[in-house]
Amino acid sequence: MSRKRQRTPTLAETVASLPPVQSSEGEDAQGVLSPAGREEFVDDTGQRWQKVRGPLHPRLAQRLVVQADELIIGEGGGGQFRHVPPEDRLETWHAIKHRLDADGTPGYRPFAFSSAEGRTLLYIEEDC
Repeated sequence: MSRKRQRTPTLAETVASLPPVQSSEGEDAQGVLSPAGREEFVDDTGQRWQKVRGPLHPRLAQRLVVQADELIIGEGGGGQFRHVPPEDRLETWHAIKHRLDADGTPGYRPFAFSSAEGRTLLYIEEDC
C-alpha cells in the first residue's frame, strides 16, 4: 500500500490564511505611526499639520530651527513628541545636526509641515 505525502501549503496560501492585523491605538489603516511617513498628522496638543516637504537638506533644516513656529523632535521613530522651546532650539540643533541621515543610532531626519492657520513646524524624527 502506498502512502501519499501530505501537500504542503504554498507561501501565498499560508499568508492568505492569516487573520487581519488589528490596528493599535495611534496607527492609521496602513499601520504607519511615524508622522514622517504621513502627508498629515495631529500632534499631542491637537494641532493638525500638513507635510510640505522632506527629508530636508541640513541647511534648510538649520534655517527652520530659528524661523519655524514650532520644533518637535519625534523620539523613538515618532512614537513620542518632544516640543523644543525657542530658547533651547539652537542647543538641540547642535546636538543632533551631525547625525542627520546618519547610519548610526540614533539618526535624525528633518521634515517641514504647515498648519491651516499658516504656522510652520520643523519636525525632526529620530530613527532608532
